[in-house]
Amino acid sequence: MKISVARMMAPALALAFAGSDAAAQGLRYDCQNEPVAIEIPGDRLDRALAQLRIATRCPISGTKLAKGKRSRPLVGTMVPEEALQAMLNGTGLQARRLKGGFQVVRLPRR
Repeated sequence: MKISVARMMAPALALAFAGSDAAAQGLRYDCQNEPVAIEIPGDRLDRALAQLRIATRCPISGTKLAKGKRSRPLVGTMVPEEALQAMLNGTGLQARRLKGGFQVVRLPRR
């Protein structure tokens, strides 16, 4: 059975470039629970979350849930968790704290 080198390397290359968005912007995550000045205009929620990730230096996973949703403008000085929750208010999503960052999850149904 022949397996091409390209097929064998594909998973390794995918992992190597998984964080390329952050790396391309020179972003190193250092999520701290300290107030940060934030000024993010209302936009598609996925774009706004990307801007928040850069402003707070906090990784945010689960952003695919933001597809098709919009955010309100977010302006002020606040801690990352407070900023993320403010951005998610009214979207049916909420923030869950993870070690070193956050995860976007759906609000539980009642």
